[in-house]
Amino acid sequence: MKHESHNVTSNAWVQLYQARRITSDPQSRPAGRPRSLVPRHKVGLTLSKGEMAELTKWQTRLSKLLNRKVSVGETVGILSRLCSARFQLVPNEKARNLDELVQMLIGTE
Repeated sequence: MKHESHNVTSNAWVQLYQARRITSDPQSRPAGRPRSLVPRHKVGLTLSKGEMAELTKWQTRLSKLLNRKVSVGETVGILSRLCSARFQLVPNEKARNLDELVQMLIGTE
């Protein structure tokens, strides 16, 4: 039963990402950049070379999978949603440190 409610949640956020790609008739909208269907927030962050390389790999994978350009922001959003979904599958154990959290999320001992 928990799995079914998880699908509803997943479908909702997937639909949000898909909704961003819906374009309206260009003649019916005013000049300028169109308003986003989903509110977005610009943020700044600092990443190491390794973190940037991983993010770029995921951006490339998602772009190929979806057969379109996926932005870095979308990539981060999709990955964070996937991690949240995975975290819900982990038993209600408390990780004592980052290493234990990673082990719980990827399912290795």
